[in-house]
Amino acid sequence: MRRSGWRLWLALPALVMFAAAPSRAEEPRLAISGYDTVAYFTDGKPVPGRTDHEYVWHDARWRFSSPAHRDLFVSDPDHYAPQYDGYCAGGVGGADFAGPHKDTVDPEVWMIVDGKLYLTHFGGPLLDGWKERAAENIKLADDNWKFVKDQPDPVIIGPPCRGHPPANIITTSDGKRELVVGSQVALDDHGNVVGKGDMRAQIEQAGKNLAACLKAVGTSKANILLTQTYVTDKEAFLKHADIWADYFGPQRPGSIIAEKRQLTGPNFLVEIQAFVALN
Repeated sequence: MRRSGWRLWLALPALVMFAAAPSRAEEPRLAISGYDTVAYFTDGKPVPGRTDHEYVWHDARWRFSSPAHRDLFVSDPDHYAPQYDGYCAGGVGGADFAGPHKDTVDPEVWMIVDGKLYLTHFGGPLLDGWKERAAENIKLADDNWKFVKDQPDPVIIGPPCRGHPPANIITTSDGKRELVVGSQVALDDHGNVVGKGDMRAQIEQAGKNLAACLKAVGTSKANILLTQTYVTDKEAFLKHADIWADYFGPQRPGSIIAEKRQLTGPNFLVEIQAFVALN
């Protein structure tokens, strides 16, 4: 992420959209998907928090796996809380295709740098690039947070948009918005794997899933800014460029195709993430 992060607004159908955070007059937002921020320091791994161990800080509900962890946080929240109130460190820093913004995070993607916790939305090459320039990116994000903290919260999209992390709409520093779509895999509407061992069939199913998501928010493949594709066999994937183009269009500048022997499930051959402009 040379300058990390991720752009455009649209009036969305009410049935497929819900706010990542309620209004301040209602219940405070749930920070980092309910994960225990203290556990990253004490256990060295992500640990889900519990609903009966909560504490409100910075207009957010923080959950903990034990009363002891909650008490540690209460005693020194500035030490244990992730930077930028738990929003994506890369998003706060900004990127070439999206200015500084608030983005949701994947609690499984984290790092501690100089005793401070940072969370991001995606792992893979984006995270690798962020780490390579960690000092530079942290300084940039620290400066940007002075104004990003007052920007609107990201808006999470419900079905038919699926994926991990969940699809959400972010607002950039210039007031534009982008749809960020988490990993699309070959699952049908019932959660069954489609095309086991068949790369072409899996690309098509992932494409159908993305198309349904884009249609639900009123956009199309023409507005895709870039994609990140992870495959178990790059050579096999490239043999099916025609079916890819049917659903995703041409490869955009900045897009990647990376080979990974192990994806999010043993039967998946391809995972595709997308960043989409909303007009």
